[in-house]
Amino acid sequence: MAIGGLALFAAVGIASVLALRSILYSQLDGTLLHLAEVEAQAGAAVAGSDFQFHEGVLLSAPGGSTVELTRYAQLWTSDGRPVVRSGNLSRDLDLPEEARAVAREGRVGWDTRVWQGNRIRSVVYPLALVGAAHHDHLLQVAAPTEPLQQTLTKFSALLSLLTLLATAGAFALGRRIAGAALLPTAEITAQAESITAGTISERITAHADVEEFGRLVTVLNLMLDRLDGAFQVQRRFTADASHELRAPLTVLKGDIDVTLKRDRTAPEYRETLVRCREEVERLARLSSDLLVLARSDAVVPLEHVAPVDFRALVARVIARFELAATSRGVRVAVDVEEVMVRGDERILERVVGNLVDNAVKHARTAASMRLALAREGGAILTIQDDGDGLPPEHQPHLFVRFFRGDPARQRSEGTGLGLAIAKAGAEAHGGSLQFVGNAPGAVFMLTLPLG
Repeated sequence: MAIGGLALFAAVGIASVLALRSILYSQLDGTLLHLAEVEAQAGAAVAGSDFQFHEGVLLSAPGGSTVELTRYAQLWTSDGRPVVRSGNLSRDLDLPEEARAVAREGRVGWDTRVWQGNRIRSVVYPLALVGAAHHDHLLQVAAPTEPLQQTLTKFSALLSLLTLLATAGAFALGRRIAGAALLPTAEITAQAESITAGTISERITAHADVEEFGRLVTVLNLMLDRLDGAFQVQRRFTADASHELRAPLTVLKGDIDVTLKRDRTAPEYRETLVRCREEVERLARLSSDLLVLARSDAVVPLEHVAPVDFRALVARVIARFELAATSRGVRVAVDVEEVMVRGDERILERVVGNLVDNAVKHARTAASMRLALAREGGAILTIQDDGDGLPPEHQPHLFVRFFRGDPARQRSEGTGLGLAIAKAGAEAHGGSLQFVGNAPGAVFMLTLPLG
């Protein structure tokens, strides 16, 4: 930024020097031409050798305080022979050949050259312009350009100094302004950096009411809200998982400890082993469910993705739960169309299985359950039971891990992860799982893209 400002000031300075040079030389040319006209008019009526200059008035003598105003004058014949020169000349001027040729044509000629070690500016004026008596004479008026060069040098030095000072001042002012402008950003950053995993509930408050930074603070706080929510879910999941794993282990340990306190009969040992097996199976189901959820959280890609006959998959799931439904006196009414979807058949079967298992467990005895598959822009599976339905206070938590709508239900009947896994599996396939409502039992709708 400072270099750019310096370059800008330098460009302006160079343009200013060139403009001043043009003005000074224009003024010098005007002075020389005016002086030549005055001298030509004054000597128009006299012969060439009697031509006299205005010594001391228009032509200052060298030495003294007016040396910068020195002007030289000399009368020449048109073929370049000297006739008379001003008193401040000790020798003849150099008559420029090109300027002499121009003057012989009746026009004013100009020239700049070095004479006696000094650079001079000359005008060659044809006296034929003022009278016939001097039709063969040319008047040369010259002046040194050193005063102009000194003026330009001083101006350039002053301008360079001003440029450096202006650049330094602009840099200092810009830095101060930028520092003041970025101070809120620094304070917001400091607050954001102070928030750690242990203080994730804190929020950024610095400059939240300033229009320019309010949106930034809002975005950061929204991000912290999402992170805080994710941390809370993770902590809750870890705590619930630990609790769920501890329960069957406690039962196992208790049954084994009680059994080992004294000798038991074979039927008693068998009863203990059966209970232990139930808890081991529960641990296996819970471990499998936790693994599925962990994979869904990590956005693990689906394995073995291929076209799946969804109608056949639903039929297999129903056949697997037919015994459990019959034992509960639950009839299953099925209305399924032939639809192909694309996905991981193993995960899809688990999704449908969890939904059917949930419906069978909550259906009334001797009630019915319907499975309907419609082809309306996607595969839509609707599962409904005729149970008591879900109370409004439970509905927002349906897909929360380890949530059980009926606390009185035996722990062995589920892990509280079935619907969470079903939703994660549906979303992994680009679909969705929704709770539609009670009619009168719970109605769930699974939507999957067609294969």
